[in-house]
Amino acid sequence: MTEHGKSLIFIVTTNCLLLFISSIGTVVNAFLFNKFATRKGVLSGFYKLCLIKTIPNFIVCISFLLWAVPLGSLQVNSKRIPRSINVFIGQLSGSGAFLMGPLLQVAMASNRFLSLYFAMLTARKSKYPVTTIWILISTILAVIYTVVGLPENCGFLYIPEEILWLSEDGECSQFLYDILFYTVLACSIFSNTLNITTAGKLVFDKVAGMSASDSQLRRRMYIRKFSQCVLQDCLHAFDMINCSFIYKMDLSSIWLQFMCFSVSFVGIHMLDGLVMFFFHADVQPKWLRKTFVRNSIISVTPAT
Repeated sequence: MTEHGKSLIFIVTTNCLLLFISSIGTVVNAFLFNKFATRKGVLSGFYKLCLIKTIPNFIVCISFLLWAVPLGSLQVNSKRIPRSINVFIGQLSGSGAFLMGPLLQVAMASNRFLSLYFAMLTARKSKYPVTTIWILISTILAVIYTVVGLPENCGFLYIPEEILWLSEDGECSQFLYDILFYTVLACSIFSNTLNITTAGKLVFDKVAGMSASDSQLRRRMYIRKFSQCVLQDCLHAFDMINCSFIYKMDLSSIWLQFMCFSVSFVGIHMLDGLVMFFFHADVQPKWLRKTFVRNSIISVTPAT
């Protein structure tokens, strides 16, 4: 057993697991960023959002890969780690990057909702950089959330001895966490409400001039897109539930705490990247793309 009661098996297993997850997440999101950024032609609003969404995913995964895993593996005493560095990385990944994901999901859901229900209005306003403006707003909010946690007893830190990301003790950190929790929850509820409304119209509305087989294929394709969006929207809410409620089911279980505070945190950002990779066949390697190829393909252009 170590000084803090953690067995060697626990330390090795947990850090190997975090290394595995964060490595996959880092590679996948870096790959997606490169593919989206170098895509030929003018990027639609939807693709711009996908491009930007890889950035917070990458930040979280690389924070684990280059910060949490090395410190946890060496079991560095948290008191020996400069707070300024630890809290900056914690706030950048645990507040700023974490918040930006749900904000971008709201934009993605709104993009599809408006393009379906208000197609003409969207077309007339396409000259305005609505997506770019929302990305800018999301970035500003993410920066604010990062900065407000930098003062003493307000931040989010990595504790190597526990192999956990935890908020500092104090009313300030608890207040900021509550704001983050309800913001993410509100984003998830709002975007999923739009997704359900969008899915209902796509599934039940008939498209003039389209055969029954093509109409059925179209519905399947949009249900697939709907599934993608719901998965991404629920990931952050799932993590917030884990670190707000599930961990309390057994406070004495170091494995449950580890799964709720560390694996869940990095895991959702890895999964978010994998979801985009799976549902965007155009960014997949040719050898893998053949697996998902269909005999008939209907092209749908996302709203700009």
